[in-house]
Amino acid sequence: MKEEVFRLEQVSLPPYLHDINIHLFKGEIVGLIGLNALGIEQLLTIFQKNISLHYGHVYCKDELVNDYLSSNHKQNNITVIERKSMLIDTLSVEENLFILKKGCKQHLIRYSLLSNQMQQLLAPLHLKLANKTLVAELTSFEKLVIQFIKAQLSRSSMVILKDISTFVSEIDLAKLKPILDYFSANGMTFLYVCNHHQEAFQFSNRCYLMREGKIIKHLYPDQMNDTIISQYSYEFKESIEEGSRQDQYSKPPLSSRDLVCSNLWYHDIKQLNIELHAGETVVLLDSENMILDQLFVLLSGVDVADSGSLLIHGKRPSLADRSIALVPEKPDQSLIFPQLSVMDNLLFTSDHKVPHLWLNRKRRAALGYELQKRFGNRLTDKVPSDFPQSYRLRLVYQRILLQKPTFLCVVQPFASIDMYQRMELISTYDVLKQRGTTILILAVSLSDTLQIADRLLLCKNGQIERQLLRHEFSQYNGIVGSRPT
Repeated sequence: MKEEVFRLEQVSLPPYLHDINIHLFKGEIVGLIGLNALGIEQLLTIFQKNISLHYGHVYCKDELVNDYLSSNHKQNNITVIERKSMLIDTLSVEENLFILKKGCKQHLIRYSLLSNQMQQLLAPLHLKLANKTLVAELTSFEKLVIQFIKAQLSRSSMVILKDISTFVSEIDLAKLKPILDYFSANGMTFLYVCNHHQEAFQFSNRCYLMREGKIIKHLYPDQMNDTIISQYSYEFKESIEEGSRQDQYSKPPLSSRDLVCSNLWYHDIKQLNIELHAGETVVLLDSENMILDQLFVLLSGVDVADSGSLLIHGKRPSLADRSIALVPEKPDQSLIFPQLSVMDNLLFTSDHKVPHLWLNRKRRAALGYELQKRFGNRLTDKVPSDFPQSYRLRLVYQRILLQKPTFLCVVQPFASIDMYQRMELISTYDVLKQRGTTILILAVSLSDTLQIADRLLLCKNGQIERQLLRHEFSQYNGIVGSRPT
């Protein structure tokens, strides 16, 4: 008989959650796919903490821990693993696992004993680490596995994996399945939270589909396929995969070159050669997650290469060059200025297009009037923190559209955003392509990047290993990512 770990019965928390019913059993890997983002954070909070509910009951290991009549606001023994690690970088792996463990009462630390215990825990996972290795020296994948062990030692009721494909490379994701199977066979329960069904299907025993704060479908193994999903994501298929937008990718690229990367050497980048033609969109997939950050630094002009050349529009990149736009990961956080109004955030990089922009309030007000349909009224009186993540992301890309760069580099554009945000973002990239903007996408996983790509460059060991054109995308057998039909 299955042992129940968590049960949510008719849980409602308006306006975010409506009549949620979820059962999780010991040793399962269950996917939670958000077709849109509404209610996801609130649902995960209910798993972690017994907050006040509008209606419903929450059971943990057959014990009622929360209901609409009373909430004790206590924390449940849940581990959440996401991009921001729970580990302390300046301490060793042993110290993170054993000394920081709840209930540790050792006054004299015997590191040889702790190291032996650590190696015993790592052996079944085929992971080798030197004794007293600092967490800061671990790869993202190694940190992920150490957090699994830490959850096991703390006897967590459940482990929530949240958007791990945004920081773990695609090669490491391929190694993750047997590790998840090992822990689940030993009684650990996982909730795999992501926004792309192909990713969830790869790891999960069954899946829940969630939209507008409701569970709209419970998928069992025989239902976990693209055909079933298409019935619930028909908007994406109609507007992205079947629309006339595909026609723009049948045109040959221009002969002029906007980006030339020649024999480039820099840290893990080894003899990298890339050429992007004007108006072309290219995805650089670094499935090992070795060089993306380093290449982004070079493209920003913050540092120079050890050898070789990197030229944009025939010259070295510069942060002061407004013909170049750079978008790092999670731009709704990194490219938003909280101390500025929504209006000033929108116009921040447009002063080269509009003379005396910051001295002429009427001119800014006139521009704001044109943007009211997308962003609301009184933009000079509102700040970005007043709005959700989807609004701030739209703000960042509207700023880029106003800036009108001829070259754009963006890191993981579809990471941690829902289906409707991806649809809106794809439309924005279509506009940029129609304007003739050259786009370089740096990615560790594909998600929907191939929907907007002319070419896919596969990187290995710091250099380009293979190139695929749009009609060849089906030849790539990566874990995550939809492909244009």
